[in-house]
Order: sequence, then C-alpha cells, then structure tokens
Amino acid sequence: MSNSINAAGLALIKKFEGCKLTAYQDSAGVWTIGYGHTGKVDGKAVCKGMTITQSKANSLLSSDVAKFWSYANNSDYVPLTASMNENQRSALTSFAFNCGQSNLKTLCKDRTVAEIAEALLLYNKAGGKVLSGLTTRRKAERELYLTEVTHDMDTLRKGDEGQQVRALQKLLGGLTVDGIFGANTESAVIAWQNNYGLTADGIVGPKTWAAILGG
Repeated sequence: MSNSINAAGLALIKKFEGCKLTAYQDSAGVWTIGYGHTGKVDGKAVCKGMTITQSKANSLLSSDVAKFWSYANNSDYVPLTASMNENQRSALTSFAFNCGQSNLKTLCKDRTVAEIAEALLLYNKAGGKVLSGLTTRRKAERELYLTEVTHDMDTLRKGDEGQQVRALQKLLGGLTVDGIFGANTESAVIAWQNNYGLTADGIVGPKTWAAILGG
C-alpha cells in the first residue's frame, strides 16, 4: 500500500484548487489561500489582505494533502479502505480535501466500493446550488477512482491506440477519452512531465508511468 497520494491524485487537487497567493473567499464565503488552504498560516487565520509565497503555498498543500490522505486511509472514515487501490484512495483524498472529512465519512458509510463511485457525483452543490466546477471535479474524481492500477504498462507515444491510452487519458484529465494518442494527449503528457520535473518528451515510459501511478 502506498503511503502517500499518487501523482494523478495530487495533479487533480492542484488543477481544481488552483493556486492563489492572495487570500480570497471561496464559493461558500470561506477565506482561502494557496491551494485551497482554509486553516491557519503561521498561527494566523486566513483573512482579507493576507499574502503568501509560492514556497509557503507548496508547504501548506503538502501538509493539507497528508492530512486528508490519512482520513482516506482510516477505516473510521472509509470502512473499506483496506480493499481499495491507490487510485481510489487518492480520489477520495481529493474529495475530502474539497468537501471535508465529515462528508468523506458520510460518502463511504454503508456503501460498497462500487456504490461510492456513483455517490461521489452527488456532492456537486454549494449553498444548495449545483455548481458546474464541482460537477466537473466530482466526475474527474470518479474517473480516477474507477481507473485500474497497474504498473505493467507499455511505453506509449503519439500514434498509439488502445486501452492503456484510454487509462492514460483518464489519469491526465481534461482529454477526450478515445484511446487515441494524438496531438492533444501528447501536449498533455508534456505539460504533466514539465510540472513534475520529468524529461518532457511526450513519451510515457516507465518513469512517467511510475510517477502517474504513484509507484
């Protein structure tokens, strides 16, 4: 069992949270900073006018992700966590990061692994209103949750087709999942590799697969 969120889960959180170095109010009116951080910063509550550095935002993200990863791996919150793979636990970490550990517990209570995937889509409201951003995020979390984990993957590059390309497209997010490694998929791979300090050649070899799958 992995001891931390995988790269696909972390990328999902960073994509949907975004990073703002000046405090702002989220859709529920909560003061937020960095990558969706709502706790204290160096002992001070997030408030209007607060600013932080990128380094501090990264540090806050790391500690916040670790906290919510611990909930996703805690049977008091996710009773079936021991039978889940790292994509499922990483998807639930993203969910908890956004919705909180109490909603994570409610989501997973008395549900099978398969039922949790469908129930994820219900958590797309803020203030009683459906928000398109939350709908999109829940769908992305569900896709990651349903993506099979395997480390026995072929090297993929532009022009390839098949189920492994489909799995790659799901993990990267924001792509048409058609199983065809075209220009858009190649661009997404290069952007992902740049973001995670890998050789940005657009080729998904062992190192890129290992990072994406959390290995």
